[in-house]
Amino acid sequence: MESVSKIDRIYKYMENIVAKEYISTTIFDRIKSAQGVFPYEVKTEQVPYVVVMPSNREELVEIVKYANMEKIPIFISTSGTHALGGTRPHTHGIALSMHRLNKIEFLEEYGFFECEAGCICNKVGEALDKKGYFLPMAPGSRLIATMGGLISNNTSGHVVDTSIGKPGDYVYGLEVVLPNGEIIETGTMGLRRPSGTDLTKYFIGGDGLFGIITKIRMRLLPGIHKAYGAAIFDNLISLAKGVQRMHREMCPSPLFMEFMAQDAAKIGYEIKGMPPPKGSVIFFVCIGNTEEEARNKVDRILKSLQAEKPLEAFTVDDINLWNNLWSTREVLGSFLMRKGDQWMAAEVVSNLKDLPECMEDAQNFYKDIPLLSQLESHLYGHIGGLTFHPGALMPRQWDSETKKNAIDEKFRKEMELNIKYNTCGGEWGQFSKRTDFFIKRYGQAGYEFVKGLKRTIDPNNILNPGVLEGYR
Repeated sequence: MESVSKIDRIYKYMENIVAKEYISTTIFDRIKSAQGVFPYEVKTEQVPYVVVMPSNREELVEIVKYANMEKIPIFISTSGTHALGGTRPHTHGIALSMHRLNKIEFLEEYGFFECEAGCICNKVGEALDKKGYFLPMAPGSRLIATMGGLISNNTSGHVVDTSIGKPGDYVYGLEVVLPNGEIIETGTMGLRRPSGTDLTKYFIGGDGLFGIITKIRMRLLPGIHKAYGAAIFDNLISLAKGVQRMHREMCPSPLFMEFMAQDAAKIGYEIKGMPPPKGSVIFFVCIGNTEEEARNKVDRILKSLQAEKPLEAFTVDDINLWNNLWSTREVLGSFLMRKGDQWMAAEVVSNLKDLPECMEDAQNFYKDIPLLSQLESHLYGHIGGLTFHPGALMPRQWDSETKKNAIDEKFRKEMELNIKYNTCGGEWGQFSKRTDFFIKRYGQAGYEFVKGLKRTIDPNNILNPGVLEGYR
């Protein structure tokens, strides 16, 4: 009864802030907002009291002030694509959807655009493209992921960091609601970011711990020319050595560089109606201010890869062929889940020196592990960023506890390899399922530093509690 009366009290207060149609206490909406990407069930004690959808920062401020005063946790759950479970509550609270904050404004006279946090990544990219610009990020979840979540994560997705950097490198400023309801604006309206203490840096890649981003100011990047290349290797170790050589010979870093082991590539090729490849596939995009510059970069990379004797190495001039190649990688997980199973993957990052050895470890990722070794697995990844995604199909008929144990096995193995290569995942953020890794990788002192910062900014631990502690 206490929880029912609490739901009623919160709902009545929210009515003073947000229109009724944007507040929900239905059990369907509450459970849906708590699910995230993990396939195991939401427990009763994890279901939010209410789902609230503010339309502007003023409404958001009042919601946060109330939550802070009443010490009610807030969980941001707009699209729920966070691959570490960061949007999944571990206790009751307010589920906050940002999807109504979806305005975008071009300020070309200043050289930047501004978008609200609920803007969908792909829609922002399309709007930029129409005006002759491009968005420096390409996550696999871009069709539903929000800009606020992506900047909180600072993920570049498929984009190779060594080519154009992280999205945060292009952020000039943010509007942020702090856990006490105060609003701050960070950064600058100039084209040069602040030196020294720049408040923007506390929230880019902040894992949603320190504030709620409501607006993002990003540099307008001129549209680019692209050229495409691909190669097929008879074994993955030679493929890895080819990428290693590419860096060693100081080839220009591609914008995208993907790979699929032969078994995974065959599935993707079949989906697109293409004859199966003779080996493992690597394909990449180079960019330039002119088409000739982009093509020259492709030629240099292909020359470097050819030294490792691929079965084939070629420029892709047919844009339809390129789109098919790219699609083979994009549709792999969703196609495999047609069997009725749940797709999951790890994020293993290699250092450059040990790339071939890490490739071998990634190939053997699911071996000799009680649950994971039973699964059908496939290997692919962003090889230009030295990132491997050993993926596997988890049976839907497994009970919730078995699924949870399998997910835990995956993150333990991922931690083991990223510790071995002294690296860190570059796409999915830290904490939640990676809290143990963070402590091992950066030490207890590093962890206490973040905890201290959290206590200072959010003394009541209102915003996304449990993320830092790893309660997922």
